[in-house]
Amino acid sequence: MLFLSFSRQIPLHILKRFKHKDSHWSVARKKKSHTQRALEHFNEFYEPIYKTDWGGIRQGLLTRQKYVALINNFSDSERICNELERTGAMNLRRLFHLEKEYLSINNKKLNQSIKTLKNTNNESINEDQIEKIDSNRIIDGVNSNLSLTEFVPATKIKGMEDFITESEHYNSYNPQDSSIVEIEKQYDFNFPNTLNVYIYDTMDKQTFKSPRKGSTGVLDYYLLDGGSLLPILALDIQPNEKILDMCSSPGGKSLIILQTLYPKTLICNDISKSRIDRIFKVMKEYLYDLNENWFETGRLKIQNMDGRDINDEFDRVLVDVPCTTDRHSVNQEDNNIFKPDRIKERLKLPELQSDLLVNALKMVRVNGTVVYSTCTLSPIQNDGVVHMALKRICEETDLGFKIIDMRPALMQVLTSYKMFGSSWKYGHLVVPNLSRNFGPTYFCKLERTR
Repeated sequence: MLFLSFSRQIPLHILKRFKHKDSHWSVARKKKSHTQRALEHFNEFYEPIYKTDWGGIRQGLLTRQKYVALINNFSDSERICNELERTGAMNLRRLFHLEKEYLSINNKKLNQSIKTLKNTNNESINEDQIEKIDSNRIIDGVNSNLSLTEFVPATKIKGMEDFITESEHYNSYNPQDSSIVEIEKQYDFNFPNTLNVYIYDTMDKQTFKSPRKGSTGVLDYYLLDGGSLLPILALDIQPNEKILDMCSSPGGKSLIILQTLYPKTLICNDISKSRIDRIFKVMKEYLYDLNENWFETGRLKIQNMDGRDINDEFDRVLVDVPCTTDRHSVNQEDNNIFKPDRIKERLKLPELQSDLLVNALKMVRVNGTVVYSTCTLSPIQNDGVVHMALKRICEETDLGFKIIDMRPALMQVLTSYKMFGSSWKYGHLVVPNLSRNFGPTYFCKLERTR
């Protein structure tokens, strides 16, 4: 008997889900951008610190930045100044001087009122009270009991998880020892007559045109954030000094230094080749006969080094450190430090900043000046790093420093800049807003005493 078996094949269906490409709208909508990450971080971190001021600062960060024009003395400077003034631009040095005269007149009136009050009531009023009255009259401040800078890093960041937020770092710090360093007030600053910087009025929406080349073949002026000027004025550069710009790229602050015509030698340093290339590009566009007049004479040197490894002595050191670059972080995707693969780099910033500042403090001569600056609102990267560096200097060396409190001197800049309050322990902060949209720029001036 023959048995036949018949079998029928049943097709096997395997279900496979096809995903859309990253460029598809449905995927892109769910994907969080680097700028969104940055803004979420700043909202979480800065709102409890800046409170009601955060809304205006945030709006300024997200709005088109305002620029100033640095006149190039190696082009046709007189022609350039006249042309800009015809468009309504104003010389910032002149504005500062006018504000200083106004403050001087009003301070005389205030002192006379205090004197009259003393004679009438037979009461003593000390200078601190007078200064408090005067400061509260002008500065856009915050409550004096705000503990904005009471929590700063006491040691290096260590023992924390890689993905912890900066706001959590902020809450983990212990109150600082306010007696770590002497603080001395500065009542005026020098704005060199050779330095011409133009600005449009706070309510003037006009912007500077792209610069063109003059008769010497270099560009007429350099456009930069107005906040960048104040750290250079804080340096108080004097003729024939040796100056280091430790983290110089892209070169704007170095160019301001050169436009004073004061330095005997300026060393522009940065750590990467690409950054060095940017400095070279700026100097070539703005300095006449770069090789013979600058490099060969030793007036300018551009070097590629880690700032922590430099070992020399300088009269002035500018430490404009890498930071979270808040304005860039909330507006541009390219080179954004809030990219997921840069988390560790971002969390290590305070240590790097402190290392750079400590080395600068070691290199400056006695009676020399170091200015530390950032373009972030973070109190950790600002006052916190200054405190951390001073603590290390105190523990590791016998060097002595004092902090220069520039609040009295900065009274004359308040028509052009919005300074955030008087609650900072060490430095000063230019904050963005719609009418005076510079910054953020933090700067702290330190002088070596021994």
